[in-house]
Amino acid sequence: MTLILLTVFIKVMVMAAMVVDAPLLNLDGAVRYAALIAQGEPAMCEEVPLNQGVSGQQYVKGCITRDSLFVSYAYAASPAYAQEAPTTDSAPAQPADSPDRQALREQQAALEQKELELKQLEQELNAKLTRMQELEAKLTRMLEQANEVSDQKMRHLIDVYSNMKAKQAAQVLETLDEGIAVKILAGMRGRQAGEILTFVEAKKAARLSEKLTRMQVPFQ
Repeated sequence: MTLILLTVFIKVMVMAAMVVDAPLLNLDGAVRYAALIAQGEPAMCEEVPLNQGVSGQQYVKGCITRDSLFVSYAYAASPAYAQEAPTTDSAPAQPADSPDRQALREQQAALEQKELELKQLEQELNAKLTRMQELEAKLTRMLEQANEVSDQKMRHLIDVYSNMKAKQAAQVLETLDEGIAVKILAGMRGRQAGEILTFVEAKKAARLSEKLTRMQVPFQ
């Protein structure tokens, strides 16, 4: 009887090892299956304990006969076993970026940031240039208006001094700035301006005459 049990035990272990994807029976399970066959059972289907797992006792459910062993499926007594068992269809781990690739990405990000800053600076400069151009145009208009007013006033002064007597006009011109006095004299007829200068103090009259010459305004 012992020899029969040993023979059946070895056969059961070999069959269990040949079953594809089936866990190995532990010693107790193999002896139990061998005893069933030795007792003349043609076939037996029940749960048999397997090797002890991390999460608890594992079991195998299947049928065994004198000539074959078929294990249908295995499961764990503990629900945590299904959570801990690795899945075969999980996606492969992505390789980490190399230092060179990481450095390249950082350089690219820095360049993009620099380009953005340059665009913002360009927009600011364009806005300032536009404001300066507008201010320049405004100042030009103001200067033109001032020159026009000044010309009108100067023409009015020329008319006033032209209608005055020469001696009286000379007395007033001596109190004015020499630049304004020269402009008034330049706007008059040459003969009239020369007559007024004869009543002006000699040194000042000489300076006024010199400035009139520089302005290249000939006496008429």
